Amino acid sequence: MPFGHRVSGWRVGADHRTITFLFPDEFHARLLESLQQNGALAVTLEEFPSHETYQFKGRFVRHREIQDADLENVDRIRQRFVKSLRPMYPHAPEDVLKRFVSPPSLAVDFEVLEIFLQTPGPGAGTRLVPPMDR
Repeated sequence: MPFGHRVSGWRVGADHRTITFLFPDEFHARLLESLQQNGALAVTLEEFPSHETYQFKGRFVRHREIQDADLENVDRIRQRFVKSLRPMYPHAPEDVLKRFVSPPSLAVDFEVLEIFLQTPGPGAGTRLVPPMDR
């Protein structure tokens, strides 16, 4: 049974076949147990405010503690997110907007096997990787 979890950040691996996802404490419940039992993982990432969206499906490789580079990555993502919200909420305190991206506490590496376009519109659901047979 799938469980929904928010991520704090992500980074494409040096091998271009893996992605590291950074999870905050509040989403650890059942996450590692589920990944270690069946290994399946699907993550949907959305660029805000354009809503350009992709889903990555693959298999769990390993998990580890957060490193300094992960925290730097999340800080860049948090700043970009605040910048994208600023036009809609010009008077919102920055610290309130920053809280939408939680601090990470667990890194999960997974091998990407498929990528799907999920941007709302006529192409949503199209598999991009590996390409569909034509």
